[in-house]
Amino acid sequence: MFETSFWLLIKTLAYNIILPLIPGILFLWIFFGQKLHGILLYLLWRFVGVGIVAFSLFNLQFVRFWIGLSEYFLILWILIVILISKILYKKLAFKEYSLTLKVKNIFSQIKESFFSLSKIEKIFTLILWIFWISFLIVTFVHTTSFPTYADDSFGNWNSPTYNIYQDGGVKIFWEKTEILWRWRLGYPIYIPIYKSTVSHFIWSFNDVYINLWQWLVFFWLLLFVFSITFTKTKNIFYSILPVGLLTALPLVYFHATEWYMELACATYSVLTIWALRKFLEEKEYSYISLALLLGFILSHIKNDWLLWYFAGIIITFGIILLVSKQLKVFLQWFLKNKAAIYSSLFYFIFFFLPFLMVKFFYWLWFNQSAGQWTSDNVWLTIHSEIFNQFKSIFFGMDNYNVVIIIILLMWIFWYLYKKHDTKTLFLFLTPIVIFIIFVLVFLLTENYIFAMNQTTINRVFTMSFVILFAFIWLFFYKEWKN
Repeated sequence: MFETSFWLLIKTLAYNIILPLIPGILFLWIFFGQKLHGILLYLLWRFVGVGIVAFSLFNLQFVRFWIGLSEYFLILWILIVILISKILYKKLAFKEYSLTLKVKNIFSQIKESFFSLSKIEKIFTLILWIFWISFLIVTFVHTTSFPTYADDSFGNWNSPTYNIYQDGGVKIFWEKTEILWRWRLGYPIYIPIYKSTVSHFIWSFNDVYINLWQWLVFFWLLLFVFSITFTKTKNIFYSILPVGLLTALPLVYFHATEWYMELACATYSVLTIWALRKFLEEKEYSYISLALLLGFILSHIKNDWLLWYFAGIIITFGIILLVSKQLKVFLQWFLKNKAAIYSSLFYFIFFFLPFLMVKFFYWLWFNQSAGQWTSDNVWLTIHSEIFNQFKSIFFGMDNYNVVIIIILLMWIFWYLYKKHDTKTLFLFLTPIVIFIIFVLVFLLTENYIFAMNQTTINRVFTMSFVILFAFIWLFFYKEWKN
């Protein structure tokens, strides 16, 4: 049985917001100074803060078998000491950092933008606003009313969280069978570690409110998409358009309320892609650094997302640099920049390498689910039968048929507005490359079974569209300028 209470809900919600707040802001101040400020700082601290808490606690397990309140505050004090040391060493004023916390009031701009719209745009804007708010309310009520019910949620995420909470830590080097059956070592356990930390703060493990994390991921994603769009366009209609499309995608409701990690992977992908596009736009390394930070966190959200999402992003970014003849200049500049090398090396060692070392130690690779069907993950066997499922996926009722129309409109508007610049191409090409990687994995490996039974294939395709629609304003907004 499970139980709920209003007070427990408030505590869980508060801790899910507060716990990553201070570590996230401190880390961003340490590595990016005053570069990130205002609403952008508050949007990014959520995602970075969760990564700082989870990855730091995991790394502590190499030297200390505990996860709880004292370990969280240890991380917090280390960040505070590092920030104070930086301020004293560089003779900076803390006031300069505190000014980044100030948020500019944009409500007057939103109001002005709304009244400047045409009548039809006003109607659609109001409809999209009502749909957005209603969707958030309904998903929140669902998330805070029902316990976890999906199979993967129990096996790969809920059980590890409960065991970490009960054990008080993570046994990285132990009897292999015990590790595998207690927290599924083949899957990254960073998010379960974070959720178990929240459980420690509320002094209980709750089957219902444990799912608040993914709802907040979805909520923050919508805020992020709206914010970056309105900052660029100052147009409320084109800012609410991608939010409406994201909430209307199939399976998004499920992933906003249930323990699956696909939506989180898509969200961190959107953040990583945005940071790389900012680099292409402003040519500042700080955005490359931010992209690496977010990308390395993304790589260990779920088991195979290093080879799907992160690989797709890096491949596309390299293609864009190559096509625009910037790759050689970029590499030369990067290799000469010591700060760039040191920060990137730190992100690699701290966020990316530890879990790969553990997987290598136990000879666990990236696709153990294929072992359910064969003794190994067989490549170079072409399973063309997966394409028989595409008709029902993309042209069936209540599925992706509307998505195809929107993508076609994107191509048309892109051509009409002459937006053939590398920055826009990067945003459009990245989800396509990720989509192609998805198809190749189903086509060339024993994962084809998940395409034939239409389980995994539907949700990963949905997430490639989440990434695409997050930046859709660039294609429809006709006043957009370089």
